[in-house]
Amino acid sequence: MPYSLIQVKEVLHYPPTNIISNIPPILFIHGLSLAAWIWDNFCHWFSNKGHDCYAMSFRGHGQSTKTSKKDKWWSLNDITNDVSLVTDAIIARTGDKPVLVG
Repeated sequence: MPYSLIQVKEVLHYPPTNIISNIPPILFIHGLSLAAWIWDNFCHWFSNKGHDCYAMSFRGHGQSTKTSKKDKWWSLNDITNDVSLVTDAIIARTGDKPVLVG
């Protein structure tokens, strides 16, 4: 699936401050009623330890795509597909599978 189909518009990136080989990237996913910003302190801490960190906001959260009045809700399948596509984008970018935290 092309990455342009991802309905997530907010994926925060915290590159590692010191490069250490063989450390996997981390993808942080938030809970309900939150957004990617909730992971800011964690992302800074882990990026200082050499991890390439990403934090995504689900559809309808943070700066990601909002629902129209016509389709008030997205399904859990929509959200898990977005997580999968963001994971694929991270793999394409880094060459490594990210560790999921959330």
